[in-house]
Amino acid sequence: MKRSKDLYCIVFCFFILYCLAGSKAVCSVHSPDELMEKIDSLEQLLLYDEACILTHDFLEKYAYDDNTDPLLLSRAYLKKSFCTGDKGQTLESIALLEKGLDIALQINDSTLLSVGYRELGYWFAIAGNYQQGLEAYTTALEIDTKLNAYENIAISLNAIAKIHELWEQYDKALGFYFQSLAIAKKLNNADQIAVRKAGIASAYKSTQNFDLALDYLERSLAIETELNNEVRMGYRMDQMGEIYTILGDFEKAEEKLLPALEIFRNNRILISESIVLNHIGFNYMKKNDYANAFDRYTESLAIAEQTGFNNMKQKNLKELSLLMQKKNNYFEALEYYKRFVALRDSAFTEKARRQLLDFQVKYESEQKEKELAIMNQKRLEDQLKLNQARQQRILMFGIVAVLLILLGALYSRFQIKKRAQLKLSAANNQLNILNQTKNKFFTILAHDLKNPIYAFRNISTALHESYNEISPEDGQNCTFELKNTSDKLCSFLDELLKWAASLTGRLNPKPEAIVMNSLLGEIAELYKPMANSKNISFTLEVPDDHYALGDRNMMHTVFRNIISNAIKFTPENGWVKVESKMNNQNLEVKISDSGIGISEENIEKLFHMANDPSKIGNSKDKGVGFGLFLCKEFMDKNKGRIWVESQLGKGSVFYIELPLSQEN
Repeated sequence: MKRSKDLYCIVFCFFILYCLAGSKAVCSVHSPDELMEKIDSLEQLLLYDEACILTHDFLEKYAYDDNTDPLLLSRAYLKKSFCTGDKGQTLESIALLEKGLDIALQINDSTLLSVGYRELGYWFAIAGNYQQGLEAYTTALEIDTKLNAYENIAISLNAIAKIHELWEQYDKALGFYFQSLAIAKKLNNADQIAVRKAGIASAYKSTQNFDLALDYLERSLAIETELNNEVRMGYRMDQMGEIYTILGDFEKAEEKLLPALEIFRNNRILISESIVLNHIGFNYMKKNDYANAFDRYTESLAIAEQTGFNNMKQKNLKELSLLMQKKNNYFEALEYYKRFVALRDSAFTEKARRQLLDFQVKYESEQKEKELAIMNQKRLEDQLKLNQARQQRILMFGIVAVLLILLGALYSRFQIKKRAQLKLSAANNQLNILNQTKNKFFTILAHDLKNPIYAFRNISTALHESYNEISPEDGQNCTFELKNTSDKLCSFLDELLKWAASLTGRLNPKPEAIVMNSLLGEIAELYKPMANSKNISFTLEVPDDHYALGDRNMMHTVFRNIISNAIKFTPENGWVKVESKMNNQNLEVKISDSGIGISEENIEKLFHMANDPSKIGNSKDKGVGFGLFLCKEFMDKNKGRIWVESQLGKGSVFYIELPLSQEN
């Protein structure tokens, strides 16, 4: 009897699974609600392929039916986006998410909006559109904060941290990671705690703090192992394998990377498979096993192209170019590098275009405001004429009354005209400032951008026309010059966009206590290779207890410009020295060098837009002449000062003064 009951249960279970698998003959679904319930049931049974098939059928049948419940339709689009995303169809997944979100906005369903924006942020980030990804995650964070959905808040904070990490804003990234970890600990969610520790490890790895990174990864892996999260165990082993490769422990790296690859392949996670294949290729290249390295890189590149994973496409192309150089196959190295530069520049151009468009919209908006001010002035003048006519009619009631009214009217007219003139004068002044700003903007583009672009064209033209005739050494020199010119262009555009953001009010300082030794130490590490290449002695004498008050990002830009110029204009075997001291309520940083120096007449030109700093001096290693003006702008915004003392042939001394922080 017991066996009969067991057999009956087995038959019944198979019948239910058969129905859920989509048999139209036995278990047909007649309404959208029933079909959506069936899709949800398949997902609960982890039958995702069958759920995707039914989701496709749902949209085919009900997407254009006016009687379909908008809530069900929005859910169907979101589910379909998950299906296409898992297949590597990133752009199609984004389009489906946007359709689902449009419907969710119409019905104001906060839960669907939260899920949709988080997914949208993820796929934008995969496609390399980090700004749009950040905006989507921020929107999801705002919705979840109103809903007090703490688990989702932690997820969004973690994703925002990852985008800042990709932008190399590691302090911000760690701040968001630790916020997310605190929420996960408060909720006692071991699953999320493991993920957050891995995120913190990634940020520490990016700052080359490998010991801390491995420590956090080992803690995360221990939790994932305890929870039996196989896929996430693969993520952690992949991260650890990459670090071991960097540290030169290639065998230990393979012990982590190969099992991770097996996990991702078994679970058909294409994006993670592309990442770990890249890391395995890098490990092989470090071991000088070029054949295996090439195979892994090309596998990773193929998957990245299939899924639209732009960041990984760039990484593979760049490292394949390096691999071909190591094999002395310079032609293929150049081809891979061309593809890498084209992909990287397209992403950079899109970002620059968007920021310049924002600047243009802001400028046009301000122009409209000035036109409105002129219209208001005309209206005031018309009102004044009406007042004059009214005064003339009043004169008929008597001489005394007329005199009193006339005196009052004249005084009123004087006040109105005075206010109108003040408004018109203010409008004209602001319009003149905008015109001057516009002229400066286009002057910079016309003069400073022209020379590096012409140089880039001339070098690339020479390389193209004489490609078969030049030697590998000359070819390498040409590509070095191309890279140097493109670096200058990128630096110029970055500074130009910062200046535009400052002028339009979108770049405001956020004062904080800055540990000067830490900030200047980071910049010193950044330019140490540049100094070493010229055998320049670089000295940093800044006490640990010197704090200044200012915006850290702006001050990073200021000190980076001054220190890079000091190294750039100092001949070989020279020296550069950075030191600080406290003066009353200010901290003074002194940056001196044994460089070529600046004449007295040129010192006055350094920080003014009306002059062209790039034409000052006779060094062949000059930029586009915009950095020092930007430094002056940033120092003014942070209530600081910058000045220089120099003589030709005797080096230069730049002084930067900032308010002291309370920590001092």
